[in-house]
Amino acid sequence: MTIKPGNELTNGKESRERRGTNEERYSVSFSVSLMWEEGGLIRRVNGRCVDLSPAGIKVETKERLESGRSVMVSCNEFGRMGHATVRHVRRQKMQCEIGLRFAAAFGLGDPARRKILARVISLDAPTPEPAGTPA
Repeated sequence: MTIKPGNELTNGKESRERRGTNEERYSVSFSVSLMWEEGGLIRRVNGRCVDLSPAGIKVETKERLESGRSVMVSCNEFGRMGHATVRHVRRQKMQCEIGLRFAAAFGLGDPARRKILARVISLDAPTPEPAGTPA
């Protein structure tokens, strides 16, 4: 599978311009762990990464994290992804959407990472019904 900018989560150039960014952004689906130290204890929250770019990720989780918190992001697919800061948190029904910005860009240009990315890309397009199936 070849990954092209047309597979980005946002609807192309106009959405990137509105946000003031010109980066690759992908709709993905894979489990992540967010870890941080609080009061001398290591805390850990599991969630699902639904958006990935070199600058950051969006994670859905049941727990709320406060804006400004620094966390370590890791997953089975990419391993240790790096440190990130919580930029925003939005409650969406029973989930929290957490926007995280990486401290250092997460390189997606490496061929090994491109292969992993191809496996975790979420294809949100509906599957066409087979011909002759009643609607």
